[in-house]
Amino acid sequence: MELRHIETFLKIAELRSFTKAADELCITQPTASKQIVDLERFFDVRLIDRTKRTVTLTKAGEIFIKYARDIMSLKRDTIEAIDSFKGLKKGKMTIGASTIPGIYILPGVLSDFKDRYSGIRFELTISDTKNIVDLMEAGALDIGIVGSKNETGKLEYKKFIDDTIIVIAPPDYPGTITFSQLKDHLLISRERGSATRNTFELAVGKLKNFRKNELNIIAELSDNEAIKEAVKSGMGMAYISKMAVKAELASGTLREVTIQGLPDIKRSFYIITRKGKTILPQVKALVEIIDKWRKHEKA
Repeated sequence: MELRHIETFLKIAELRSFTKAADELCITQPTASKQIVDLERFFDVRLIDRTKRTVTLTKAGEIFIKYARDIMSLKRDTIEAIDSFKGLKKGKMTIGASTIPGIYILPGVLSDFKDRYSGIRFELTISDTKNIVDLMEAGALDIGIVGSKNETGKLEYKKFIDDTIIVIAPPDYPGTITFSQLKDHLLISRERGSATRNTFELAVGKLKNFRKNELNIIAELSDNEAIKEAVKSGMGMAYISKMAVKAELASGTLREVTIQGLPDIKRSFYIITRKGKTILPQVKALVEIIDKWRKHEKA
């Protein structure tokens, strides 16, 4: 029994015609007939009743067709699995990430990915969320990770981890101040287009009696490392992702300042892909590694 015999049997059963089936399979009618005869000899039972006008399955044929469909489905699954495996031997992947995941999450994740799939080359673009979304919508990226949603209908968003935005200061600052006192301090801000900035401003804008531009913004910086160094030097306080200052908070070189009257500012990071675009095997493999990282972080 050969797979091509099973394929011919299924096509004849579907079209109820040896001639039509042979035409679709690009073989001659005598070849199609011989393949069915060979199949029937293999099972030692008739599978198809033929007359000049009709082609019908016998009882044995009705039993066999269920298994024949499963066999061909398994063939397709096997081919796809092997193609995916071959795809992970060599290839390329373009990745985009906003600042926090690009600097504090992806390096470790991509190191694990490279250990497992050494033949895959990747390019990582780190920018603000708006630019990563624009690149993804333009088809310039295979996968992205961003800090906010931009529902345009062109992208699929998959939430994978939560983050908290906190206010930081040098270690000699008080650990708790009121929101009114925060307005009296010099504050370092992220650049426009940053999801961190958008989330912080949205949370502050919801407070009662807060007027726009009331915060004393002394500088706008697009790099979290520059923000941390500016705060350490005494330039002012800053709001920042808690992920970005884990090491500094643990070592005591920076401290988190609780702002009375300001609720905890939470936001999520999302994996984004383009709707309607086939997801590459290497992208699926990367998502699996990211999911493992997420589960480990939650543990």
